[in-house]
Amino acid sequence: MKIKSSENHREFSRVAIKVQANIQAKGRAIVSRDTQDISMKGLFVKGEADWPVGTECEIHLLLEGQDPPVDLSVKGRVQRVTEDGMGLLFTEVGLEAYEHLHNLVMLNTHEPDEVEQEFKNHRGLKKK
Repeated sequence: MKIKSSENHREFSRVAIKVQANIQAKGRAIVSRDTQDISMKGLFVKGEADWPVGTECEIHLLLEGQDPPVDLSVKGRVQRVTEDGMGLLFTEVGLEAYEHLHNLVMLNTHEPDEVEQEFKNHRGLKKK
């Protein structure tokens, strides 16, 4: 299921996806959590969340299909916390991670033309 950006005023479309997420912050780690959805700007991780909004973190998404799995590593920040989990905003995304993230979103969207237009309308993660 794709959540349309026009319905929620987001710059980038979110796509429903489940990947292993390892999140580290404050000397602690949340390991092997499932994501609910992901976009070029962040992701939502299901499960118990006890880190406060604003917590800086390291996010590692393990992309299966290659041996060894691809470790998509980005820096982020807890953007929101709900009873279902937490929303993480990507704050630093390297070029290689950006390319993997772009491919991940494109391969899991039901509306590739709309998502591709979003990429064309933005430079990196910032508007032109």
